[in-house]
Amino acid sequence: MHSRAERAGQPGHVVVAGVVNVQQTVPVDGFPLAYAPVRYATGRLRLAASGVGLNVARTLGALGTPASLATLVGDDPAGLVIRAELRRLGLLGLPGEDESDGRGAGVLATANSAMSAVLVDPHGTRQVHTDLADLATARHPTPVFRDLLAGARLAVLTTAGFVRDLIPVAQAAGVPIAVDVQTIEDADDAYSRPWLAAASLVFCSAERLTASPAATAAALLARHPAGVVLVGMGADGCLLAVRDHPPRHLPARAPHGVLDTTGAGDALCAGFLHCRFPALLARHG
Repeated sequence: MHSRAERAGQPGHVVVAGVVNVQQTVPVDGFPLAYAPVRYATGRLRLAASGVGLNVARTLGALGTPASLATLVGDDPAGLVIRAELRRLGLLGLPGEDESDGRGAGVLATANSAMSAVLVDPHGTRQVHTDLADLATARHPTPVFRDLLAGARLAVLTTAGFVRDLIPVAQAAGVPIAVDVQTIEDADDAYSRPWLAAASLVFCSAERLTASPAATAAALLARHPAGVVLVGMGADGCLLAVRDHPPRHLPARAPHGVLDTTGAGDALCAGFLHCRFPALLARHG
């Protein structure tokens, strides 16, 4: 008989480790935000489960790549919202599985869930206010994560604090690692160093880079073992840099316009991994 963790994974699946939170999205007229004692936004406030870990796993699943999730969910009202979405997505284990705590093998309990509030202007520009709650200092049990990795072809290890201890577990299991280091300033970002030292594929945002995307990608390839770097540049598209090949600029396309850029980097990461990672791994893994 297989353990719950073993049954939760699927051969060739992707394991995603990261934050799941409850996100309140609030539309604003622009930045900086002008003070008003009351603003009415009838029909425009949104409350939903979100977070980098969920965004990546949910997008991979929607595209057809099986994904397992390693995260922590609180026993609080926010946790009810999160668990409902995870259950809808099939990330709480196999259908019909008897789970006394209502969570999947890699979705573990903590006291308080992470939460965020996101202000979004009419152009889709966003400002995120995040409370990581228990996830700022929590630890995810390495034996549970090791079980999730059985048969996995990739581990997407986000830069949440509790994920740091899971990096050597993925390395020991021989599973390639992808990471989105998000709004770093340069290739020597101190916080991201443990992830950069282990990743086969690195994503980052150009939003706060102190050098050009091309220079930053070249530095990441030169100083770290990754063979592929993808730099998201918002409306300017993205830059794809593959070791020993000239970088390529890929334009952005938004045929339906831009409503909200929250999670755009997560969607880029998941979409690229679904479409291109198997071929790139074969050549540069």
